[in-house]
Amino acid sequence: MNKTNLEKRIYNAQCYGNIEPIEYMVPYPNLHALVEGQNVKYKDHLLYHDLRMTNEDFFIRVQKAAHWLKASGVHPKDRVMMAGLPFPTAEIIAFGIWTMGAILVLTAQNDLKTAKTACQPIFTVPPELDLEKEIDVFDEQFIPDFKPNLQEEAVIYWRDEKAIRLSHYNLLINANGIQKKLDLFEKDSFYIKLKSDSTAWVVLQAILPLYTGAGITSKGPKIKIGLQDQFKSSDYIIDFDWTELKNTTPLHLYIKPENTAVLAIGSSPVHMTAIEKDNQHQKISGHSVMMGYLNEKENDKIFIKDHMSI
Repeated sequence: MNKTNLEKRIYNAQCYGNIEPIEYMVPYPNLHALVEGQNVKYKDHLLYHDLRMTNEDFFIRVQKAAHWLKASGVHPKDRVMMAGLPFPTAEIIAFGIWTMGAILVLTAQNDLKTAKTACQPIFTVPPELDLEKEIDVFDEQFIPDFKPNLQEEAVIYWRDEKAIRLSHYNLLINANGIQKKLDLFEKDSFYIKLKSDSTAWVVLQAILPLYTGAGITSKGPKIKIGLQDQFKSSDYIIDFDWTELKNTTPLHLYIKPENTAVLAIGSSPVHMTAIEKDNQHQKISGHSVMMGYLNEKENDKIFIKDHMSI
């Protein structure tokens, strides 16, 4: 099928120079394969140290959550909204959604009404969900009816009256770039404590510990990643409200949801991302560039030639 002019512009913006997204492969075909793979390789490895929860413990809950979602009427490719869920319920539900091939719709609690109208989810996970009670009756194994490809939609993030569409590849490649910058691996651990209402939460807290193999712990982590003034001291600051990319001490993780989550660490763009300043706009291209907004008119404004201007 021939691409429209807008589709071509979006695809060109998702290229890093002459490297197309499909040319730089992450080691997983989708987000379900990420949690499944970690369970095969390191099932006894602690994922959440403070809870003594291993990769296997997490994987079992994810499988059960997928069964619960299916029993709740969710089908592959359906949109499932989540807001206000605590740790680790939010992380388990997110991977449950991806395991059954559905799409996570994410927003802040105070935006639920407008997000529902714009994104049209078929199911909303209640914020008061008692996860352990709800999933207890379900089987520990779930065989997906549908396994999404890397380029398919994984998340719709609603913020500031815009719905940002992110693929499985977007999320995995952004996590890959962060791993390279932070140098996190299986032997390591880190600490982070975010609400489940941002793409930063999706990548840094839900995906990154599984992607790197580095568990989350509050006790003696190698790296502490926090919001400004969240902790007494942090090795990296998560920065949602910024105007300029610069090197500071500690370094900031500059968040731009249209570039999945992390745009740059200090003044350095995340791996496979290029940034050029043009007057008041950032001209961004690379593999973390979003699939676009749900609203095509908004896409037409920001995707120009071979970049996203924002």
